[in-house]
Amino acid sequence: MFSESFLSVSSTPSDGVALIPARSEALLSACLAVRSAVFTKEYGIPQTMERDAADALGTGCEHFLVRLNGQDAGALRCVFPSPGVVRLQRFCILSDLRGHGIGRAVLAALEEFYHDQAGQFELDAKFRVEGFYLACGYRTVSDVFMEAGVPHVKMIKKL
Repeated sequence: MFSESFLSVSSTPSDGVALIPARSEALLSACLAVRSAVFTKEYGIPQTMERDAADALGTGCEHFLVRLNGQDAGALRCVFPSPGVVRLQRFCILSDLRGHGIGRAVLAALEEFYHDQAGQFELDAKFRVEGFYLACGYRTVSDVFMEAGVPHVKMIKKL
């Protein structure tokens, strides 16, 4: 878990990116608002499917808010299904901010931070963004499957 109040992430052209652990109700609410904008409004996933019991403080799930130059830009959460494994969930960047390296910078920062604690990252990626994760060093380990009515693939990255 992050012990810092935030983790600065620098990359070109996305300087000014900060990854902030959501350890207050206000930060968690900001994460959930970003997720709602992406998953519910943009992708049409019902909120009842997008949210679950892990979307609260103190559940063992680490939520993160991504900010670009002080503005909310994205969100994700990490769960720890077994020793040495970090599972990324609900990773999203607001649509008008995609394509600027923010997602890649966030993944690199998380992988660096958890490197001593985890030997593997895993996630269920929407099939349409599989190429993004492949470019970030992940590999596909499943056939396409449906989740919340959207095609997905399971991906992993050994650290």
